[in-house]
This record gives sequence, C-alpha cells and structure tokens, in this order.
Amino acid sequence: MTRKVIYSAAHAVAGGEPVPIGGGGAICRQLTREWRRAQPFELEVIGPVESGAALVSFDERRYARFCREFSEMATARILREDPRHTVVLVNDISEAPDFRRLAEAGFAIVTIYHVDVVAYVSAIYLGGRVAPETTVRWFDRLGWLPHPRTLDLVWARQRDSVRYSKALVVPSAEMQIVLERCYPLVASGKVHVLPWGAPPAPPADPQAAARLRAELGIPPDAFVLLTLSRISPEKGQDTLLEALLDWERQPGFPSTPIYLCLCGEAAFMKGKAHMARLRCLASRLRRIQTFFPGHVSGARKQAFFDLADLYVFPSRHESYGLTLMEALQAGLAAVCLDHHGAREILRPEFGALASPATLWQTIDAMLARTDRKQLGENASRYAAAHPMEATAARLAALLNSLAVS
Repeated sequence: MTRKVIYSAAHAVAGGEPVPIGGGGAICRQLTREWRRAQPFELEVIGPVESGAALVSFDERRYARFCREFSEMATARILREDPRHTVVLVNDISEAPDFRRLAEAGFAIVTIYHVDVVAYVSAIYLGGRVAPETTVRWFDRLGWLPHPRTLDLVWARQRDSVRYSKALVVPSAEMQIVLERCYPLVASGKVHVLPWGAPPAPPADPQAAARLRAELGIPPDAFVLLTLSRISPEKGQDTLLEALLDWERQPGFPSTPIYLCLCGEAAFMKGKAHMARLRCLASRLRRIQTFFPGHVSGARKQAFFDLADLYVFPSRHESYGLTLMEALQAGLAAVCLDHHGAREILRPEFGALASPATLWQTIDAMLARTDRKQLGENASRYAAAHPMEATAARLAALLNSLAVS
C-alpha cells in the first residue's frame, strides 16, 4: 500500500473558498474530503499561497507567472520526500510540478486531466481549425526555435505529463482517444477513464426553492431555465443568450413566462469582458427575463437546482460536466451542446444534445414535453448510480497499485 500521496493542486484554495475556481478545484475538494474520510493512504495537498479571489482575477501574463511559481514551489516540496514511499498525484498541466525532475528522482506520477490544454487551445483559441495532434507535431518540430515561454506551459508541459507519468486519468473516453492520437508512442496503455460522477448533495431544504422564487419574483406558472458555471468564453453563455434571442422572434414562442438564471461570476483571463457581453445580450431580451445571481454554492446552489425546470449546459468545450451531474442528481432534465463532456454523461431518457443552431428548438421541445417529471426521475437515478465516492475509491486503488514499495 502507498504510504503517502502528495496531491499537487494549484486550485486547491484554502478553506474551500466560495470562488469560481473551476472544475479542477471542485474535484480536488471532493477527492480530498473522501480520502480523508476513508483514509486509503496518508494524504498531503500542495495548494496555492494566493487566495482564490486573487487567482481568478489574474490576466494571462500574471497567470503564466503563477504557473511557473507554483511549479517551482511544488517541485521543491515533493523532492524532499522519499520516492520509495510516495506517489505524486498532479491535478493540473500548466501549473504542474516538473514532471521530468520528479520522474528522474524516482517518483511515480499520476496526472489528472481536467482539461486537455492542447485540445482546449486548439478548440477555443484556434477555433477548432487545427487538430490538436497537428499542433503537437508543430511544437515537436519547431519548439527549439525562439518562442514565448507561455507556449511551454501548454505544449511542453503536456508532452512531459504524458511522457513521465505512470498513469493519466481522464473523465471521458473521447479524451483518451485525443490524448492517444496526440502522443501515440507514449500515451498508449497509460490512460485510465474515470468519469467523476455526482458529488454528495447538500442536506435537503424543502422550502429553499420557494424562498428563492419569492426573492426573485418568479411566478409559480413560469418556466425556469438554469445554467451554472464560471463566466468565461468557453462556457458558451453567449451562445445560449443568442439562441434565446432567436427563439423570442419565432411566432410559436410559448405564452408561459420564461426566466433564465445564469449563475456564475467572471473568472480568469477574459471573464470580465465576457460578462459585459452577456449583460449586453441579456438586455436585448424582451420576453425572457434573465437573472445574474453570481457565484452560488452549497445550499443556495441546490435551491437553484430545485427551482429550475430545465438545466442548460451550453459550453463550447468540456472534458466532463460536474454541474451537469449535480443537476441530474437534483432531478433536472438537461439540454447540452454537443461536446465530449456532455456525450459522456447525457442519455436520451433524461436529456438532449443540440448544436448552436438548434439550441432554442431543443429547449422549446424539452419544455413542451409532458413527461418531464419522468425525465427528472430518470436523471436522479442515473446520478445515484454514479456516485463520486466510487470514483475516488477507484483512483485510490490506482494510486496504491503504483507504489514502489
């Protein structure tokens, strides 16, 4: 059995700070909580010195500096351990410790891919016009030329994570396919698909949704749409609002009042500019009222799930869909844009996939269904059959299996 796991997690903010730190931070909190309860090994988490509020406010230049600083700090801390009795779990790619130095020192490394950063950059910054494996080949051939150091945080770090890790953990089968396509000589046999599942739900409060409805002034006969994520371009909230603007122009627009709760706060890089764009789009809606409740967590998040009639997951690029699993757990049917995170989870018996061009039609059709209660029950059963505790146990078993002694 592994005597110790050191968990390097750049978004493991102290005290579970209620900030929009992203899925990697949320997964780290849940894994840490479960392992401290079950105690499959001694656990130490290396987190950032900065507060979560500081992290999510960094621009690209400052965040790149943070990545390098955190990497140096985590590497130095890990190298003080005995590699014969320690396994390193890495929660990040760009912010990761020095994979090569740790491997050469004898440490077994397991890397979690919350985001395939090469695929993310290819999809978001290159508009999907260049395949991720093509960018990997370009960097391998031309990386010796002078280039911005920031590029190393994407291509060099991800290359090293694949080369020097004993195991790579991804939450979807399609992520495995992309990684093995990008690194065919070194990724094969290393990739383990572990969908995260649904985290434990907070204690139920039967009156919370009614209080929230009264707070927002939403009439009891209204349809409530909910989307919940940090405010960032890849999350696609603008795609949702543009679809709702198109829907309002249709002659068959429903007579039932419709409200949208767009939960989340601006975070990382382009978040503030994206929020300004969202507010501008929302101001053009005439028949759908939009609320921006900010970042919600815990019991208040659960109240939004209980209030909603339909969960909409409009992300352009997702490795998984943690809030989608939470919505299913709460008994919500869902409409998702078609990406591999949604395809890993969504089933016809409780949701539907859409393209940006068909998003409003899919929402309209879902709200018109008379069996939405049954869809919600199907969603709850699916989430209950995929608890995050089971995934945490599988990952703990993998970590223990890689102990050197």
